[in-house]
Amino acid sequence: MKRHLVFTLAALLAAACSPGSQPEPVAEGPDGAVFHRMTVERLPELNAPRGYHQTLLLGDELTVIGGHTDAFKPIGTAEYLQNGIWHEVPLHYPHDGGFVTPLLDGKVMVGGGSAEPFGIGQTWGVEVYDPATHSCRMLGIMDRKRAYASALPLPDGRVLIAGNWYADDAVEIWDTARGFSFFKEVNMGRQQPLILPTGSDDAILFSAKDARGNPAGALVDRLSGDAYEEPVLAQWSFMENAWYADLDGKIGEYTYLLFAFRRSDGEPGVLKVSGGVFSPLELESPIPRLGIDGRAITWSGKLQADRSRRQAWIRGDDALGRIYFACIGYDAAFEGDPASVTLFYAEHPDGDPFPLGETLVLSLGRLALAGGAQPDPPKGDQIRAYNYNMSCEAFIFHSEPLQKARWPWWAVLLVALVPIVMIVLTVFLLGRRRRRGEESASEEGIKLSRNLMEQMSALIEKEELFRRKNLRITDVASELATNKTYVSALLNNLSGETFTSLITRLRVEYSQKLMREHPDMLLDDVADESGFSSRTTFFRSFKALTGMTPQEWKKGNATD
Repeated sequence: MKRHLVFTLAALLAAACSPGSQPEPVAEGPDGAVFHRMTVERLPELNAPRGYHQTLLLGDELTVIGGHTDAFKPIGTAEYLQNGIWHEVPLHYPHDGGFVTPLLDGKVMVGGGSAEPFGIGQTWGVEVYDPATHSCRMLGIMDRKRAYASALPLPDGRVLIAGNWYADDAVEIWDTARGFSFFKEVNMGRQQPLILPTGSDDAILFSAKDARGNPAGALVDRLSGDAYEEPVLAQWSFMENAWYADLDGKIGEYTYLLFAFRRSDGEPGVLKVSGGVFSPLELESPIPRLGIDGRAITWSGKLQADRSRRQAWIRGDDALGRIYFACIGYDAAFEGDPASVTLFYAEHPDGDPFPLGETLVLSLGRLALAGGAQPDPPKGDQIRAYNYNMSCEAFIFHSEPLQKARWPWWAVLLVALVPIVMIVLTVFLLGRRRRRGEESASEEGIKLSRNLMEQMSALIEKEELFRRKNLRITDVASELATNKTYVSALLNNLSGETFTSLITRLRVEYSQKLMREHPDMLLDDVADESGFSSRTTFFRSFKALTGMTPQEWKKGNATD
């Protein structure tokens, strides 16, 4: 016993005092570029699959707003992540292709978007989302219907709005006194324009595409003054199809970074815009075009700055669905030196492609991805394409190794003594139990465990609790007035299954029952009725347990 206690204490001390995780391994591309592997943290899945939405961090809550869901249908909700659960908030209007801009008071203005599925038409409506109350209030209608517009909050509380899709464009302004009103004509209608302040009373507007999807060229509009041709934009084109907020690429007063491509050869790079003056940012090394196995990287989306770390992040993807990030350390650029480039990559925990959507820069070298388009349709369902097959998945990418906590020696010793005391106490109690009749007490404990197992079985199977989406072991433990540790141990000891495997098996068995009894039922409805959070999860779980896809199983087992 003494020897066992010494080994226990030594092991606990070694584990608690050990250094943090070792640096993640690196991989090298064919052109010599070095990529650091990121740690991928899986988040709970969204309640609804969505893409072309916008993701924000409001307070400490990851929030997604608007967009469209499967079949290219606008979705009229927002979702926020709180205590490990995504909560849905109804919007007054769907905003697929609408603008989303944080206001100075911490609320968010959401407006416009497509009037119909498939990204058709424009809408008028604008509302304000309040993250403190998780509610929306209507704000009125814009001066004109808009889709794929952009908005810029001004220091005095007003908001400038510009941009449109297959419709007339102009700059309008919102203020608390007059609501929305015309402000200024533009020399070119634009899709998702950038509106960047160049001083206290002026801003510039430019974009990659005009209002009908054609290249916008180098024309720049000004809020105060005449339009002009920008020579740098004649050589470089920045990323299209990405909403840029004023703060996304802001690195200083009236100074911004933008991700761009050189028009002559497609070389990716970064532009600096300071006080309205454009210039290419000098980089220590180029942003590579090839990834870790020689596959081409498609760099996309907007550049986002982490001003606390003086870094800017750009996302890319390859044909296998890996995610890449280029981290631009721009601090040296203020001294006239080249900006550093550090490269990262991440692979899906299940080996699947990551969804195609905007990532959001958080802090401490972390980035979030929630939802997005599935890059490939499911097997056997090739009709569905990019805009028709959305994802519920959500992740956080860590560019730095996750560190283990290091405790002071006295806390380590205290924690180490707890199991030792418990061992001694257990030995003492077992001795007393043997003296009082261990066999009887053991039988009673088994009986109690089996009774609880029967209650759990009735709750999960007979009451079909497994059909509840995002069911957690803590939910079951709460229903049984016990704790999740005991429930988990009980399942392992008496059934040999983990909680996750049990729930997945019951959902698959229920889906088989539905397909057998209702052969005309759509597979999306089967997945939903069985408790799966998404079609993708349903297909993956079904194939893992049965060795067949749902379509294959249904063909061989459904009754006439």
